[in-house]
Amino acid sequence: MNGYEAQPPPWKDPYGQGQNGGPTGHGPGHGPPGAPRDGAAPGPTVAALVCTTIATTLCCNVFAVPGIVTSAMAMSRSRANPASARTLTVWSWVILGAALVLQIALLAMAMVLDAADGAETASGGAPTPTHT
Repeated sequence: MNGYEAQPPPWKDPYGQGQNGGPTGHGPGHGPPGAPRDGAAPGPTVAALVCTTIATTLCCNVFAVPGIVTSAMAMSRSRANPASARTLTVWSWVILGAALVLQIALLAMAMVLDAADGAETASGGAPTPTHT
């Protein structure tokens, strides 16, 4: 017998936290890799809610309000039904993109109409008649 066959006695944690400090043995408050965090919403869902809220409040983009609704629904479903939450998150990003495109189109149309109105007022308010 060379002394290596015997196993050391099992280690007992007096606090019941596992060998590395956490209940699962993966550090204090951490689970195994890839495990979802407790109660935290996924990052893209939070980002969609923040971006749609910013687009609505700072840019006065009322077309982004449905994006706020869908991302809030995704946050509430993120724990119970993750597949539905991912679908709603994608929809909120699509709604935000469509809202931004609509707002840019409306701004461009307003600028074109303002430029056309400016051309009329520069000539005295009425178009000049042409004589042939």
